[in-house]
Amino acid sequence: MQFEDNQVVLFHGVVDLRKGGSGLMALVDDPKPGTWYLFSNRTRSLLKCVRLDRSGLWMGSRRLKQGHYHWIERSRGASVLSAAAAEELCAGKKPKIYI
Repeated sequence: MQFEDNQVVLFHGVVDLRKGGSGLMALVDDPKPGTWYLFSNRTRSLLKCVRLDRSGLWMGSRRLKQGHYHWIERSRGASVLSAAAAEELCAGKKPKIYI
């Protein structure tokens, strides 16, 4: 994924990823246009990215065939990632930089 210079928010905890984009955005307190929101399942093998902009809601997903995403393990809350760290995370690598 290409996050460029957009803000990326990583949600901690387990999320039911059967929800669509609208259901995932309902979990965000104050969604900001242009910000990417990342969600993961319990096994950390599936990642969903949701972004709100002027024309609507964009959602993408990525599943790892082997291994898991290196997610910050907390029961709830969120962390802000740099664009470089978000790209490393989506590539299945362990991000070096968390903001």
